[in-house]
Amino acid sequence: MGYRLNIFTGTLDIVEGSGSGSGNVTGIPPTTIGAIAVWDDTTATTLINSLTNVQPSGAIEAQGFITVRSVTNLVIVNPGESWIAPEMEIELSGAIEIEPDGEMIIL
Repeated sequence: MGYRLNIFTGTLDIVEGSGSGSGNVTGIPPTTIGAIAVWDDTTATTLINSLTNVQPSGAIEAQGFITVRSVTNLVIVNPGESWIAPEMEIELSGAIEIEPDGEMIIL
C-alpha cells in the first residue's frame, strides 16, 4: 500500500498496488555503480550511463556544470548549503530564498 498527494484536495490518498510491475525501461551494459542514468533516445525506454556519478556520501562527481538557465520557480538554499553559479538570471516568476546559514556564490 502506498500514498499519493492529491493536488486538488491537499491530502494523501491511499493507493493500492498489485506490486507486479510492467515497466519496459532497459539499459545498455556495462553500467557504472553510482552513475546517473540518462535517456539514450526519445522513446523513453532506454537508459545509458552518464559521466556524472553520485558517491555513497551524496557528493556529485562531474566534469563540469553548465548553468545558463534562468531561475523560473522558487529555489531554496537550505541552512548549511551553498549554491554556486557562474552567473544568474531570475525571471519574474522566479525567486531565490536563502535560509539562515545558507549561501549563494556567483562567480
